Formats: sequence, C-alpha cells, structure tokens
Amino acid sequence: MAEGQLRRAYDQAREVELLASIARVVLEAVDATSALSAAAKVMRRHCDFAVSHVLVPDVDGVLVTSDIWDVDEGHVEFLDRVMTATADEGFGPSSGLPGDMASSHVPEWFPDLRHAPSHLRQEAIPSGSYWAFPVIAGVDVTAVMEFFHPTPRGTDERLLRLAPSVGAQLGSAFEREWLFRRQEADRRHLEELVAARTQDIARIERRGREVEDVRAAFVAYLVHENARVARSLEAVSGTLHGEVKSAIEGIVRLADQLAGVVEGVDRRLIGRRELIGPSELLASVAGPFEKDARIVLTVAEDLTDGTKFDLSVPYVQRALSELIENAARHSGSEVVELSGRLDSGSFTVEVRDSGIGFTWPQNGLRPTGGGGLAQVARLASALGGSLEVRAAEPKGTIARLQVATRERGPAPWASRSTRVLLVDDNEVNRRLAGAMLDRIGLRADVVDGGEAALAALRSSAYGLVFMDVQMPGVDGREATRIWRRSTGFASPADIPIVALTAHVGKQEREECTEAGMNDYLSKPFGIEDLGAMAKRWLEPGQTGRSDAR
Repeated sequence: MAEGQLRRAYDQAREVELLASIARVVLEAVDATSALSAAAKVMRRHCDFAVSHVLVPDVDGVLVTSDIWDVDEGHVEFLDRVMTATADEGFGPSSGLPGDMASSHVPEWFPDLRHAPSHLRQEAIPSGSYWAFPVIAGVDVTAVMEFFHPTPRGTDERLLRLAPSVGAQLGSAFEREWLFRRQEADRRHLEELVAARTQDIARIERRGREVEDVRAAFVAYLVHENARVARSLEAVSGTLHGEVKSAIEGIVRLADQLAGVVEGVDRRLIGRRELIGPSELLASVAGPFEKDARIVLTVAEDLTDGTKFDLSVPYVQRALSELIENAARHSGSEVVELSGRLDSGSFTVEVRDSGIGFTWPQNGLRPTGGGGLAQVARLASALGGSLEVRAAEPKGTIARLQVATRERGPAPWASRSTRVLLVDDNEVNRRLAGAMLDRIGLRADVVDGGEAALAALRSSAYGLVFMDVQMPGVDGREATRIWRRSTGFASPADIPIVALTAHVGKQEREECTEAGMNDYLSKPFGIEDLGAMAKRWLEPGQTGRSDAR
C-alpha cells in the first residue's frame, strides 16, 4: 500500500513537472514554431519514445510534415524510416491516423500499430507503438504532435489525460502570435493612416498659407490705398473744426480698423487712442448701471483741472463696464463706488461694492452670476496695465483696473536716438512718415529709392533705416542685401533696417528676413506704431529681432 502511494505521488510530481516545463516553453518561445520544437523534445523524453514529430495543416486543412523532429540517439535508423514514410504523405480529416484528430480533437494511443485502424504508414512502419495529440488554438487544430517507438508500449492513461492540457498550452502560443501579428498589422495601418493624414494636413496648411498670403496681399493693397487718403486727411485735420473734422476723423478710424484686420496681431485689440478726461470716462460707463445701484463717482483732486488722458477709450470702457456690471448687478450691493487716480503714468480705476466678498482668479465666478473677468484681464494686459480683484473689509469687493496712459510731445527716449533714414518711392508716404518722425522728436532724412538710400548710408551716419520693400529699380530687399556686404562707410553694415510693406503674408516676411532686414512694419501705420518701432531699435540696450507688427 505504501509503495502504491509512493508511486502515485511520483507520477503526480512528474505530471506537475511536465506541465510546468510546457508552460515555461510557451512563455520563453519567440513564436509558435519554436514553442512546438521545444515541447516536442520535452514530451518525447517524458514518455520515453524514440521519435517525436509535429504535423501542421496546409491551406486545405490537410496535415503535412514539418521540420520539427526529435529522436533518441539510439534510434536514428528508425527515424529514417519514419521520415521516409511521412515525407510525401498528407493526412486529411477522416483519412485515418493521424488525420482523424484534426476533426475529433481527441488524443489517441496505440500500444501496437499492428492493431491500429487506417494506419497510412503501415508499410514503412508495420509495428511498434504510436500516440499523438492535437494542438488547439480556439476551436482550430493548429498542429498534431505524434510519437513513435519501434516496439509496442502500453498506454499511459495519465499522460493521455494530460495531453489536452498540453495541447491547449501550446495553442496559446499560436494565439499570442496571432495577436502580435494583428497588433503589428494594426500598428502599420495606423502608421500609414497617420502618415497619410500628416501629408493631408501639410497640404492643407501649405494651401492655407498660400491662400492667406494672397488674401493678405490683396487686402493690404486695398487698405494701403485707402489709408493713403486717410493719412493725408489726418495730417490736416488739426486745422479743421465741427462736422468736417468729425467726418475726417471717422474716415481715419475706419482705415485704422481695416489695418487692424490685416495685421492680425494683438495691437489691433488696443484700437485707436483718443484724449478723454477722467470724469468724462467714468461718467460714460456708470450711466447704464444707475438703475441697478447708486453709483458714486470720485476723481482725485489733481485730476479735476481739465486733465485729459490719451487712452484706447472703447476698450477701457468695455473693461470698466464689465467690472461695474459685476458690482451693480451680481454682488447684491446697493451702492457702487467708482474712483479714479493717476499712479506713476498709469490711470487706475477702483470699483468697490459692499456685497459678497470676492477674490479673482482664485474664486472663479461670483456665486450669484457675473464673470467676464478673464476677458477684462486680457484687455488690461493689452492696454499695458493689469487687473486685481480682492475681497474688501469688512465686506464687499474691490476691483482695481490699471491702464497705461500717454503724454503728448517728444518721446523721452528720442533725445538719446540717432538719425533715421526713411526710404519710400511714394511722395505722400514720405511726407506723412517724415511728419510722424518729426512729431515723435526724431531727426530724419527722406529719400525716394534704393539707390538713393545706399548713397545716403555711405555718406551719413544713421542709427535706423525704415525701408520700403517694393520700389522701382533697386527695391528694399536688394538695397538691404547690398548694404549688408558694405564696409568702411559712414553708416555701419549691421544698421537696423525695418521693412515697410503692405504685404503682411508669411512669405513676404520670410523674404524680408532672408534679405537681412531686422524687422517689418505693416502699411498703413500710425504714429504710435512708427514710434514704438523706432524706440525698439534706437533705445539703448534694445537689440535682436522683435515680434512681427
């Protein structure tokens, strides 16, 4: 009895060891074929048969020989007999051993081949022992592993019961390989899709740039021609009065708005600046909200003597209206205090209510509504200032809007600047730009073409050049290229050169850069744009390329 228990324990240990070995083979194999090859060795040694072999189905489902063989060293001649009998054979379903297993999915063991039914290799292998089991992946037989021995061997029932588990484990190697192939196919398909879409996007972007350049050039041309007249009228508007002056200023504002659309840069947000008194500004934004709360206006004493600020009035009004609306309609306060003062060149307006205390941006929107503070903050930034919103003591909220102001007269940095050379083939443009530079406080020489510009640079020292791009003869780009190669003249070869162009498309800007121009200013431009560009390149410490304008 003890001997039987030991025998069962031994057999169980061997079974566990076999299944563990097959599992390890499947996990370590790089593909299904290598898993079958390693498993054929393991299984042959476990059952102690002379030869093991793997049959695989062809496209028609007929089992045919493969290159997977394993043999005991003492049975090489027997291997030759089995290989010869198997080489040209095909074993279809229901054709006898081993084809029957392709349809039955059931392992079989024949202790003596002389008694095996439908043994197709009986002539070459008339006797001995044979057993086989199918390898199944999903519901398909993907291989049959068979074993031969030259002498009869009794059936190993325990091994025969284990065979389906072994076949299933080996089948998982096929499933993993199929999954990998599908993943690879999907990956390649996705890569092809991404490549195709990338090309599509590149074509769309390229076409978009082309269309944008054409659109920009066309619109810029129209605006440029319109602005020439508007700037001419602006130059004389100071001597006019009444309705005529208002009409002319309306035309100029329209030209500026069109220019902002073409330029497509952040400064179009700031719009046209105009003079306005602080009391007038606060009263203009408080009026629409007087029915919602009592508005108390306060202006610092030093601002009540007729002081006027140079501001982008519509946008300052928009920002203040948003703040007052939050205070008058969403805070629950019956009184809103609106005060203005001058702080170090900036106009500061405080909007104070006695409602729900609120801090932005930490608290997001008011609990009872309101909002728009992010837009106000963007407006404040564009106007050269900032927004601060905080809870007040003992209750309420203080919103502080600060915007930059401008003073009329020569710019404080102009006295440190050197001479400016203005190059433009259009007489009206030369006169207008020259007048703007003079108003800024800069000394400027004006010439009408590329050749004249080169001559002026050779004979006189300049600190900055405003160069029209499209001119007859030597155009602005060619003049820049020539000057960059020049040495030993009054003006340095690396003098900052700013392109003046009505064509604001990307291609035009890239061509200006390649020609050696340092920056570009889009036509039509106003005195603020011209002054800002001059300051950028003439003020000490300002070097390198600036943002596009």
